[in-house]
Amino acid sequence: MNSKGGFSKLTFRAQSFLILTLLAVVRPGIARTGDTGSVAGLTVASPTVPPGGLLQMQVFMTEPKPILKGRQRVRSQAATSGAVNPAAAVADIVSPLGAVRDAAIFSAAGDVSGVAVTDSGGTQFFFSSPLMTYGTSTDIPVITLAYPVRSTARAGQSMNLTLDADDSQWLNPKGKQYSFELKSGAMTVGGTLSITDVVPGAGVVPAGTVISIEGVGFQPDSKVDFGEAHVATMKYVNPKLIELTLRDATEIRGQRIRIDNRNNERAAYFPYQRTNRVGKSTHSLIAESYPLFSDAAQTLGYFRPTFQGTLFSGIALQNLNATSVKATLRLYSSDGLLLRKRTLALAANTYVARDLVELFPGALPENGTKLTVTSDHTIQMLGLLGDDTGGTVLPVPPSSTP
Repeated sequence: MNSKGGFSKLTFRAQSFLILTLLAVVRPGIARTGDTGSVAGLTVASPTVPPGGLLQMQVFMTEPKPILKGRQRVRSQAATSGAVNPAAAVADIVSPLGAVRDAAIFSAAGDVSGVAVTDSGGTQFFFSSPLMTYGTSTDIPVITLAYPVRSTARAGQSMNLTLDADDSQWLNPKGKQYSFELKSGAMTVGGTLSITDVVPGAGVVPAGTVISIEGVGFQPDSKVDFGEAHVATMKYVNPKLIELTLRDATEIRGQRIRIDNRNNERAAYFPYQRTNRVGKSTHSLIAESYPLFSDAAQTLGYFRPTFQGTLFSGIALQNLNATSVKATLRLYSSDGLLLRKRTLALAANTYVARDLVELFPGALPENGTKLTVTSDHTIQMLGLLGDDTGGTVLPVPPSSTP
């Protein structure tokens, strides 16, 4: 739930061969030789986070590589100390983290979209970058995953932050797999300083606009670095809030925000617009997924649902406007007959994700049907291609033609 708004009817066509490739099971190793011989790497930051703070798991490219599409599973697992005392051992394996709060992916041009599917074994990211700018910067993470750190967490507890080599696929612009080296990280509970949110989290903010940095452990003399922007004014409000303004108009999303305290503690955070989910899908796979929208906002989008065996199609819509919008979904038969019409109201800063069967009861979408989405204001749109057997949900950008 991310991105900056736009005002053009920018659309992308989803190519079926890309989707089918991502559905294949891939079992690469930690270091492997791809078809191109090109080697790339991923690394996970290893922060120290206090009880009551936020772990933003940050995954970076070690060198710029254009990514067309792919998938990556990440896992967090409590590390044990090997204590002889059974009571201490039990305490060690209790996770200091709460449930996943949300997720984001970043690309230089804002073209990447994706889906993060959570389950008991971790979180699986699926992504597609039509302009292939995903992975071309080492300054912004390609993946972030946010977990609250429990207030009951004990100093010294640690969590392994693992990139799963058995579920990793990163394809170059020709659709060939990169050879990848994965370097996992770890989080340690400790310190007092953490950033939990930046508001607003996306969009171009005019100079002088008040920006709120939320967190814990802020001090009156904390120093703030706002990525590529220049801080004009800074106001310490309390240990959980700092307000500042910037000298120039700045795109907020993806800026590296750092706060330093005088005791040499440092916290880093990459902002994105956090939105509220409207209801919850009755389809468990959709309910367990976070749609990750590209930056493109539009008033018209076309989709071609897929239903074959355990495959199904869904839709996700997000409204980053300051006011509510109405989105109208029309389902057509293969010969152009209107089967059903559904209007959804989206309040400001909200998103909805549903299986199409939920949205059109009594009119079973099938192969050959067509879906048109229109909105009275620009919104973000993303098709969802799910597979209940594989537990996957792939991003399907809207098409420019019916």
